Amino acid sequence: MSGKTILRQDVKRIYKELLYLGRDYPRGFDYFRPRLHKAFASQASITDEEQIRKGIERAEFVKKEIEAMYAFPTPSLP
Repeated sequence: MSGKTILRQDVKRIYKELLYLGRDYPRGFDYFRPRLHKAFASQASITDEEQIRKGIERAEFVKKEIEAMYAFPTPSLP
């Protein structure tokens, strides 16, 4: 497989993982999904492989932050 094919698969994988995590997002999936889609769509024109890799790394960071938010929820305010 070529490098671009592998990167494309990685982008699709992280998008699906984030979408899955969004099911339990505190503000709801209807809030999460359009914002995730907009974030990925805004980067769709990038063709430089290094920039795509940086975007994947950023998405992985966001994924870890969301997982941490779920693992250590903040108490609700009265």
